[in-house]
Amino acid sequence: MKIGIAFPNTIPGASGALQIRWAVRAEECGFSSAAATHRLCYPGHEPLAVLAAAAAVTSRIALSTNILVAPLTTAAVLAKEAATVASLAGDRVTLGLGPGVRADDFQAAGRDFASRGAVFDAQLTELARLRAKGATDDLPGTVPPLLVGGVSRAAVRRTVRWADGWTAPGLEPERVAPWAEKVRAAWNRAGRAGRPRLVALSRFWLGEDVAEEAAAFVRQYFGVLGDEAESFVAKTPRTPEGIREQVDRFAAAGFDEVIFHPTAARLTQVDRLAEVLLS
Repeated sequence: MKIGIAFPNTIPGASGALQIRWAVRAEECGFSSAAATHRLCYPGHEPLAVLAAAAAVTSRIALSTNILVAPLTTAAVLAKEAATVASLAGDRVTLGLGPGVRADDFQAAGRDFASRGAVFDAQLTELARLRAKGATDDLPGTVPPLLVGGVSRAAVRRTVRWADGWTAPGLEPERVAPWAEKVRAAWNRAGRAGRPRLVALSRFWLGEDVAEEAAAFVRQYFGVLGDEAESFVAKTPRTPEGIREQVDRFAAAGFDEVIFHPTAARLTQVDRLAEVLLS
C-alpha cells in the first residue's frame, strides 16, 4: 500500500512558501506522492501551479491533482497545462479529474453547471485521445495518466472508458469500497488490460496543538452541508491508531494508495504522519 500526502493548498492562510516546503519535506519523508486539490471560490492555491512549483524542488515524489474540476476550463487548455507540468516534473504527474459538485465555482468561471457531465465526457474523450497520441506539435510532452473521481455510475463508466484508474472522495472506507469493486468488475467486463489503479483519500490531523484549527477548517470547508459538517469532523482520523486502522481498511478494500489530506497547515503534520505510517 502506497502512502501519499496532499498539499494544504485549499487551507485558508497557507502560504505559497509552505506549499514548497511541504513538497520538499514530503519527498524527504518518503511519501509516494503529493496531491493538490481544487476549488475556485475558496481561498487557496491553484493545483497545477502548486505541482509546477513542487516539480522544481523535488526529483522523486509523484505529483497529482486529486482532484481538479475539469469542466471549469477547456480540454485544450487543460491538456496544455497538464502536459507542461508533466514535462517540468519529468513525467511524475497524474491528472485526477472530476466533474465538480459546487455551482458557485461554475458561476465564477462563467461555465454552465447543468451541462458539466456532458462537458466532462467530451473532455475525457479528447484527453484520452491526446494521451494515446503522445507528444504533438501543440504540447510540450504527453498528457499525464488520467484518474476519474466520484461515486456514481457515471464515474465508473468514465473510468473504464477513458482513464487509467479511479480515485475515491474523502469518505469512510466502507462507503467507497463497494464503488471500488464496481470499477474492478466493469473494467474486467470491458476487457481492459491489467487492473485499474485505485486511490483513496482520507483527511487527518495529528496533535492536540492543531486540533482546534483542524476541526474549524473541516467545519468551514463542509459548511455547505449544514449540520452534516460536524460528522466530517468526528470522522476525521486524528490518532496514530485511527490512521493506521484507516490504511488497513482501505488496503482490505483493494486500494493501491491512500492520500492523506491535512486539515491543519503546519509542516509538523508531514513529519507526524510519516512517523505514524512510514517509520
